[in-house]
Amino acid sequence: MTETPPAVSVLTLGCRVNQYESDALSAALKEKGVRIVPFGDPADVAVVNTCTVTGESDRKSRQMIRRAAQNASHVIVTGCFAQIAGDEISSMEGVTFVCGNDGKASLSEVVLSVLGGSLPGTVNGVTPPVGRGSVEMTLPAPQRTRSYIKIEDGCGNKCAYCLIRFARGPVRSKAREAVLSEARALADAGAKEVILTGIEAASYGMDFEDRQPYGHALADLIREVNRIPGILRIGLGSLEPTVMSDYFAAAVRESEKLLPHFHLSVQSGSTAVLHAMRRRYPAEAVLRAIERIREARPDVTFSADIIVGFPGETEEDYRMTEDFCREAGFLHLHIFPFSRRAGTEAASMENQVPEPVKRDRAERLEALGAEIHRELTERYVRDHADSPVYLLVEKNGGGFLSGHSEHFVELKKIPGRAAVGEVVPVLLDSTDGLVCTGHAAEA
Repeated sequence: MTETPPAVSVLTLGCRVNQYESDALSAALKEKGVRIVPFGDPADVAVVNTCTVTGESDRKSRQMIRRAAQNASHVIVTGCFAQIAGDEISSMEGVTFVCGNDGKASLSEVVLSVLGGSLPGTVNGVTPPVGRGSVEMTLPAPQRTRSYIKIEDGCGNKCAYCLIRFARGPVRSKAREAVLSEARALADAGAKEVILTGIEAASYGMDFEDRQPYGHALADLIREVNRIPGILRIGLGSLEPTVMSDYFAAAVRESEKLLPHFHLSVQSGSTAVLHAMRRRYPAEAVLRAIERIREARPDVTFSADIIVGFPGETEEDYRMTEDFCREAGFLHLHIFPFSRRAGTEAASMENQVPEPVKRDRAERLEALGAEIHRELTERYVRDHADSPVYLLVEKNGGGFLSGHSEHFVELKKIPGRAAVGEVVPVLLDSTDGLVCTGHAAEA
C-alpha cells in the first residue's frame, strides 16, 4: 500500500512579492514529494505568509494564524508581519516556528524537517532583513496565468506612513543573469506573460557595484527580457513615478513585448500632502512622467494607488487629488483611507483626519474613479473599432473567455475557446461601462 505524502497548505496575504515567494516555496516542496493542499484543509503543516502594510493587514494575519492552528498539526509563520512581530506571533497557540523575510529562501528545508519530526530549536527564528537569500528565490515553472519574477527586495524610501522598509530591509537586486535565466526557464515551460516585480521594482540595480542612474538598470533589463523567445508579454509591478525618465521611456518605446500599462505608487495629487508623506516628488512631476511615457507609447494606460485622509489633508488637498486623477486619466484607482499604523511617523502627526471624513473622501474618489474608468473603456472600444486587442485568457467555460487586454482593460463574455494562459486576438463590440465585450478574431 502506497504511503500518502505529507500535506502542506500555504496561505499568502499581501503583495505580489509575497505571492511569488509562496509559489517558490510550494514548488520546492512539490519537488520533494510534498502534497500542497488548499488552506483550511487538514494539513501536517500550514504556512502563513503575512503582510503588515496596514493595521488591518496585521489583524487579518493574526486571524489567519489562528485559523491555521485549527486545521494543521504545525503552523509556520513568515512574511512582513512576522518580521516586525516575531515575539508576539511566537506566543500564539499552535505556532511551531516564525521566520522573517530573509528566512524564506530556506523555509522549505524547515518545513521538511518539521514533517520529519525534527522541530526547530527556537520558535522565534526572525533575523534582520538584510541578506540576499530571499532575492535569489526562483520559480522553475509557471504557477498561474501570469508568471511573476521577483527581481528585487527591500525599499530605500522613508515614507511616513509605512513600515515596509523595516520589514523588508534595504534594496537588494537579483543578479541580471539570474533574472534572465529564470525568464528563459519560464518561457521554455510555456509561460506567455511574465511580470517583473519587487518591493520597489523601480530601484532595481541601485545596489549593483556598477550602479547606473535611477531606473536605468530596470530599463536595460526590460530590453533583455524583450529578446527572449516564447515570451509574448512583459509586465511590471508597481512603480515609483520618478523612474519614468527619458531613458526609461526609450525602453518603453523599443520593447514591443512590454505591456502598455503601468501601475504607479502615487498616493496623492497634492504636493503638500506628498511632502508630508515624505514622497520624493511633487504632483506635477508625476504628470510630466505620465506625459513622457504617453509620448513614447500613445496607447498606454495607467492605474494608481491613492491614500485619502492623510494627516493634515484639507478639503482643498483632496480636491487637488480629484483634479490630478482626472488629468492623469487613470484607468483604475486603488484607493485607501489612511490607516494609522503604530510605529510610523504618520501615526503621531498632528491634524489626524476624522474617520467619517476619510470614508467620505474614499467614497467620492471611488465614484470619480468609476466615472473615469467608464469614459476610458468607452473610448477604448471606439479606438479599437478596426483593430484587435489581445486577451490573456484567465478564465474559460461555457464557450466564453475572460481576462485582460494588453492595456489591462477587463474583457468578458468573449465567445470562443482557448486554454487559460493563451493570448488570443479579440474584436471589441461594446462596453457595459465597467468591462468591454467582443468576440474572438482570427489570429
